[in-house]
Parts: sequence; structure tokens; C-alpha cells
Amino acid sequence: MLEARLPRPFRLVFTTRHGGHSKGTFAYLNLDTRSGQDPAAPGNRALLARAVARRLVSPAQVHGLRVTGTAEYSAGDPQAPCDGLTLHPLLDRGFAAALLFADCLPLVLYGEVDLAVVHAGWRGLLGGVLQRAGSAMVGPPAGLVVGPSIGPCCFAVGPEVADAFRARFGEEVVVRAGRGSTGEAGVLRVDLWKAAERVALDIGVPPRLVHNPRLCTVCNSDLFFSYRAEGPVTGRHACVAWTDDEA
Repeated sequence: MLEARLPRPFRLVFTTRHGGHSKGTFAYLNLDTRSGQDPAAPGNRALLARAVARRLVSPAQVHGLRVTGTAEYSAGDPQAPCDGLTLHPLLDRGFAAALLFADCLPLVLYGEVDLAVVHAGWRGLLGGVLQRAGSAMVGPPAGLVVGPSIGPCCFAVGPEVADAFRARFGEEVVVRAGRGSTGEAGVLRVDLWKAAERVALDIGVPPRLVHNPRLCTVCNSDLFFSYRAEGPVTGRHACVAWTDDEA
């Protein structure tokens, strides 16, 4: 696991695909139990729960905009669509927010009071899921962590998606890479990382507190699961947040 250092009492880790018991295209630490295609996934989740010593809360992600509290989601319908969880040291004690990824952006807003973990694909970013997460927090967000996800090197899009991002976030989030064999303009790519950073700035996070290791899941599919690199039958790694017991 890769750990991001947050102010206490918050803890944040990103799992990799190594260390579990899955086989084949799901090798090895696939944490997605909802597809039912990998019999080892429940055991992998149990390993993760023991490692963080918390009850994992993993919502039914649908590329939507709903953000809710971790304990609140745990007490409700486990199939209810949700793409973001807030985590408060008192309200969510004993729980860990665990969202799953295979190219989409794990975005973690944190402040002095609480934090929010968000699953953001291109639809979610355009729709405002990160803004929803900031509004759902008890205290104002002060920093943003961008986890392993598809980078601008690999996120090729069609003109409609490029135009939507250009209109929402500015020209700089869209790049045209290379040229075709007959001299035509090259492939359009969107920088989702930069788009997320723009949103963070809009909701009050200063640039110096935006942390992005720039780990592309497509370029590093030996370390992370990647839908684009491996196709639809692949596993999911996790972004997991919790709070220390003494909080």
C-alpha cells in the first residue's frame, strides 16, 4: 500500500494490485466483490480490513454525484448509488471509507474537521462531484490529494468530451498529441488531473496544498488495475481513509 501523509487524525492509503490471492486478469489484490467474477475478492477485502483495523464501507459507485457520510451510508441500502464518502473523527469512528478504482480519479479533500473521498471519472468531474464533496464536509476543505489514476498521457477522448472540458475548465486541460501518418492533427487528450486542480482552487484549496504524485494507472498497469490497459475484465484497487483511535 502507498500511504499519503495527512494531518492527524486522518489516515489515507492507496492499495496496489499486489499482495492478494486473485488469479488471472484479477491478479492479485482485486477488491471488487460486486461483479462476482472473482472468488478471491471477499478474502482480499478481509485482508484490507484487518490491515486498517476498521470496518470497510464501500459504496455502489455509478459515476454519479451523490456524496454522503461513511457511517450514514453503512446504515442504509448497500446498493444505493454513491460516489463519495465523508469521514468525521467522531461521526464515523470505527469505519474506513473505501472507494474502488481502475483509472478513474481518487480525489481526497481534507480539512481540520473532516475529509471526503471521491470517485471521479470524466462525467463526475464535469458534473461537479468534487464540489459536492466540498459542500458535504462539515469543515472547509484545505487540501487535495489526487491518487493513482489515468494521466493526460493516456486519456484519449473524442471531440465532444474535449469540447465539454475546454468549455468548463479552459483550453489548457485539452491537448492534441502527435500527428497522423498523413499529417492530420493527432489524438485529443484531456488532463483530468489539471481539471481536478482547477476545481480545488475554485473551492478554496491553495495550489501548494494540492498533492499529486502523477501516477498514471495505464502506464503502470503492473502496479495498478487499469480498465483502459486491460479491458473491462479487470480488478479494482482502493483508496481507503480512516481516523486514528485517539481522535
